[in-house]
Amino acid sequence: MAEKPEEKFVLSVAGDVSLPGTILFASGKIIASDEEKGKKVLDHVAPYFRASQFNFFNLESPISSKGQPAPIKPSCFRSYPSMLEVLKKSRIDFVGVANNHTLDYGWEALEDTLELLRQNGIAYSGAGKNIAEARKPAIVRKDGMTVGFLSYTANVNTPLGFQASEARHGLAPMRISPFIVPDHCNKEDLEAMRNDVQKWKKEVDFLGVSFHWGISDGGTHTLTIHQEVMGRNAVEAGADLVVGHHSHALQAVEFYRGKPIVYGLGNFALSFEEGFPRESMLLQCRISRHKVHELAFLPVYISDENRPEVVSPSSEDGQKVIAVMQKVCKPFGTEMVVTKGSEKVLLKGRAPARKNKAGAVPKGKLAMKAKAR
Repeated sequence: MAEKPEEKFVLSVAGDVSLPGTILFASGKIIASDEEKGKKVLDHVAPYFRASQFNFFNLESPISSKGQPAPIKPSCFRSYPSMLEVLKKSRIDFVGVANNHTLDYGWEALEDTLELLRQNGIAYSGAGKNIAEARKPAIVRKDGMTVGFLSYTANVNTPLGFQASEARHGLAPMRISPFIVPDHCNKEDLEAMRNDVQKWKKEVDFLGVSFHWGISDGGTHTLTIHQEVMGRNAVEAGADLVVGHHSHALQAVEFYRGKPIVYGLGNFALSFEEGFPRESMLLQCRISRHKVHELAFLPVYISDENRPEVVSPSSEDGQKVIAVMQKVCKPFGTEMVVTKGSEKVLLKGRAPARKNKAGAVPKGKLAMKAKAR
């Protein structure tokens, strides 16, 4: 008797999402979004989320009416509590909250956010009352498939003391510093992340790792050393998919040891205009147990109203997205395949490098790895 074909699921992943609310600047200026219009911010992309079995993105602001703004930050985000309706309407299953804005209004607002997410059946990862909680993945079970996402944030633009500890609330850290000998990564954090991946991979059918990393710098396509090191370490530890955000711009996709690392998903939804690139994507993966069968993206363009919209690959805006991706992916050997009449763009990577008889990877085939394990 022939074996039953393995069932495949669609996992959709988006980048930076700061839902409508208020932004308080250090100068005292406040920008407030229209709350009612804000409830429609994801309407154009919601059908694509609803057509997927699993949906994840980086939630880059607290959803709360509590807390006080951080006194030393140039800008502090806070979303209206009513924005939970947006997440539910779009059938978002889990979110990452490890980033540089979720603590803008302190732990009180973030704790309130986590409680609201729990009440509405939305899993989260990257924060907790202590480091053990912050390092737990968001786990969603559907139709016999269990998907988990671990989330971490670098310390770029984050408040002081953001990282959780055994006795303190906070976020799951992946600290970097120019004073650490390149690769600039905190080796203890790197080791802890690897341990997390190895532990939780055994508990789920598919494990993704989400990093808030790199430099935003007004929106940049340029990678940093620490992104490559962190992403590849996650894959080496057993991650099935690695996704990144914070640059507010699309960045390269690499297939490392046969596993995809999406370095920058781009800006997806912000409640204010800051001159960031408007090219974005909605990543779509066809997955089964510990395997990505197909990696693709839907080209997304941010409208003048700062709302993400899926655009055809053949359209003018779609061609802009593809042109950016072709340029940033070329150094990694990742190619794009567009099928006539299809909305999605397939991503294809070069085959994993083969080892020689001595067990070493041929020179030039494998990029830099972290020195510490």
